[in-house]
Amino acid sequence: MVTIALATSFIVGGTSTSFADVTPNPNKVAFDAQMALHKIAMEKYKGDMNSFRESIKARIESRKAINTTFKAAVEKAIADYKITITSATTAEAKSAAIAARKAAIGTANAARDAAVTALGALPVKPSEPVKPTRPEKIARAPKAARPSATATPSA
Repeated sequence: MVTIALATSFIVGGTSTSFADVTPNPNKVAFDAQMALHKIAMEKYKGDMNSFRESIKARIESRKAINTTFKAAVEKAIADYKITITSATTAEAKSAAIAARKAAIGTANAARDAAVTALGALPVKPSEPVKPTRPEKIARAPKAARPSATATPSA
């Protein structure tokens, strides 16, 4: 009877009941919250990048229009100069044609510079949000050594 009681105590005492830890890792909870905030920040970043790209495209188109207008004004000044210089016979008329060409090109330069200045500063590229780092795993307490089952009971 003592042997049966002893054997039963080893079986019952040797089994351990383990239940899942109901307390979540606080590092994981904080990380999940940071990831949720990061996801929201990434959506805002994507929207900001789309508007940044659109503003850059609009600026490029505006610069093209400004440069086209400038080039047309310079070509007109050169064409007028060529017409005037071919009909000019005196040195004063040739000097006046050169001065008119320089003045027209100077006016075109000033108009182009004013238009570029009116565009304003370049749009600022948004910065990508920093992804949170994964939390360290919580170190578990070392398991207690199980008592060894001996064949001979100690009295």
